[in-house]
Amino acid sequence: MADEQKPATNVEAEKDVQNVLNELKAENGSEEVAQEEEKVEEKAEEKVAQEDPEEARIVAAAAKLGEKSEQSQQSGEKTQPQQESRGPYRSRNAAKFDPSTLEETDDPVEIRKQVEFYLSDSNLPLDKFLLSQVGGSANNAVPLELLHSFKRMRRFQPLSAVVEALKTAETVELVDNDTAVKRKVPLPESVTTEVDEAGIKVWEDKTMPRSIYAKGFGQEEPSTQFDIEKFFEAYGPINAIRLRRGDNRGFKGSVFVEFASEEKQKEFLALEPKPQWKGTDLLIKSKKEYCDEKIEEIKNGNVQPNQRPRGGARGGRGRGGRGGRGGRGRGRGGRGGRNDRDWRERRDDDKKNGFQDRRQEKDSRGVPVIQSTGEKRSRNDEAGDRPAKKVDAKE
Repeated sequence: MADEQKPATNVEAEKDVQNVLNELKAENGSEEVAQEEEKVEEKAEEKVAQEDPEEARIVAAAAKLGEKSEQSQQSGEKTQPQQESRGPYRSRNAAKFDPSTLEETDDPVEIRKQVEFYLSDSNLPLDKFLLSQVGGSANNAVPLELLHSFKRMRRFQPLSAVVEALKTAETVELVDNDTAVKRKVPLPESVTTEVDEAGIKVWEDKTMPRSIYAKGFGQEEPSTQFDIEKFFEAYGPINAIRLRRGDNRGFKGSVFVEFASEEKQKEFLALEPKPQWKGTDLLIKSKKEYCDEKIEEIKNGNVQPNQRPRGGARGGRGRGGRGGRGGRGRGRGGRGGRNDRDWRERRDDDKKNGFQDRRQEKDSRGVPVIQSTGEKRSRNDEAGDRPAKKVDAKE
């Protein structure tokens, strides 16, 4: 009977210990509490050991296992950041852009530059969200409160400073009792509310002659976008600076810079010596030269082309920090259906096939549909497919 009552006694003892611990924690969260906890636990362990040596042995073994588990967890936490920091494309979203690194200001020049960029020809046709707000060529006004909520606009305080700055803007104007802003000149009628490949192609052809490619900016920091913008201001005026990023927004260390005119672009390319970034030489060339080289490398099979679906992400963010467009497609076959054959073999096969879609059609349930050839089989053919009828030997 005494042995049967021991577990109940132990339970009561544990409750007493827990109550004492809770009281100590409520009174004080300092090191003294931790010391008292250790003392109480030691007393509880001594009591358990006196009442049941076997149970004390089990408790001690469990405590050791707990210590080992905690140590392994701590070592795993220490090594995890090192694994995640391998390269700019390791994590799902590797972008380090952080507008909060800039100080709060009411500078009217900075305010006008930012808002005019949002609604400019260099950004608006490629900005899916803003384009839908403006309504394409409809040129709807955008509420100032909405613009002020953008990350790069939050540092402009107060809102009244934004209103005052825009009263003297060149390309945009205030409407609706100074509560909204719109372009002075609407977008062309061909521009709709959707960012499509045709519109992107028109924009690229238009901006290509005044754009350059520059590489050598190293790893991205939270202020890299702003630092690069400031770097190119000396060679401006600049329409847009887009950091080139990978599939998960990791910075590639290179940018596309759109100057305000072809003359400024040519002046920049002709600079001798070439500009340096933090004492490091930059690789600089026209955007057209860069694109032509990539096309030639792809034709020669030296470079594998980017496999992205139509409308996929291109390049990086503009000065507005709201650039980028498209989705997260993984190219041919999506995430799970990647074709491991060499892309050149697939290209050659596509050419031979006339670039026809060879994927098998499926019904609403996902069952492959057998395409009919349109030819009827004769009775003799059908009979030939059936097994011969057994003939009784007696017959």
